[in-house]
Amino acid sequence: MYSKQIPLLFLLYFSCFFLCACDKNLNPISSTNHTYETDYGIVTQIDNNPLFKIQYSSDYKFDEYLQSGHIPFNTSNKSISKNYYCTCFSAFGEDNRLFGRNYDWPEPSTYFLVFTDPPNGYSSVSTVDMYFFEYNHDQSPAFSENQNALRTLPFNPFDGINEKGVAIGMNAVPEAQSPYDATKVTIGELQLIRLVLDYASSTEEAITLIQQYNIRMEEPPIHYLIADTSGHSVIIEFVNGRIEIIDNAHSWQVTTNFVITGLENPQNAQCWRYKTAYETLRLNNGVLSDDEAIDLLRSVSVETTRWSTVFNIGTGQIQMAIGRNYDKLYFFSIPF
Repeated sequence: MYSKQIPLLFLLYFSCFFLCACDKNLNPISSTNHTYETDYGIVTQIDNNPLFKIQYSSDYKFDEYLQSGHIPFNTSNKSISKNYYCTCFSAFGEDNRLFGRNYDWPEPSTYFLVFTDPPNGYSSVSTVDMYFFEYNHDQSPAFSENQNALRTLPFNPFDGINEKGVAIGMNAVPEAQSPYDATKVTIGELQLIRLVLDYASSTEEAITLIQQYNIRMEEPPIHYLIADTSGHSVIIEFVNGRIEIIDNAHSWQVTTNFVITGLENPQNAQCWRYKTAYETLRLNNGVLSDDEAIDLLRSVSVETTRWSTVFNIGTGQIQMAIGRNYDKLYFFSIPF
């Protein structure tokens, strides 16, 4: 019996050796699961869109970055489109605390779900669009020239949730002007999200942390929605050199791609996605199930929606749809 298996085993071994020898940068651990070993952790392909998951294993030393505001490597090299349509919302039902997020961008790309557990901060899950960074989309994550882009992943979250149940997302806006204090360290707009994920245990703590730094608005400028398990969410905007903090007046809150400051009547908003999300939440008094939250994201999705995510900030459960495929949801979790 064993003698008949030896040629087959030898053939499989030889085939694996041959494939690895042809491309030393591929370095697959499992060709069936599309799992790769990289300089910064094990990467697993989740979806062919493509979406990858990485358990980031290196110390990215964000505490050192906060002392100077200087990232010692290049993080962006792309021109920026003005066609953006992202949507975020908080929904605080009686027993369900949710944060919903559509990320919309005109250019297809490679996406990473990044799990981090820093030695002096909170563990978190965040999502990154590699379009903006020097990443070769035609090669695997283990490709040698992609390692610098992987190195930057913790510094460039687009949204996320941490182990304390604090969730944050951002939307591009036409303009933003942040205040400047020469006595404060200046950090980038995406690094603000990492600041909140690593160190904020509540929305109030997030506000306090943000106020300790100058925030450099880049292209495109953005605003933020932050929510926690207590039912407190805020919109953070930078208007005319001031930081504007808009607390939720109801058991829900919505942001899209316009400046909310000064909006007195949500029905007068010039964004159909904002009005649709706001009205749905108003009619339900902010009470949604996880599946209903996915349905709401579906209703405000557009052709360029790259991912839709519902963070359950009460349980740590995460639902994610890629490329508007709402019939195929992926489920993740972060221990609270």
